[in-house]
Amino acid sequence: MRIFVFVGAIIGAMCLLASFFMPGAPQQAAMAATACAFAIIPYVLFRVQATADAEDQRQELIELLKQK
Repeated sequence: MRIFVFVGAIIGAMCLLASFFMPGAPQQAAMAATACAFAIIPYVLFRVQATADAEDQRQELIELLKQK
């Protein structure tokens, strides 16, 4: 999943660079928004998965401590 974050960041950077060569402000804004989406969405999904995994580990630890 971490690889998707890096790939998204690279694609986002390329979109951001491409936005500087667009002819008008609306096109530039749309390309910048696309760049943000490519960078932010994979990161958020990665963090949600990491948080869910950490919560599962905490719950497992709590259950093990309750058994003792």
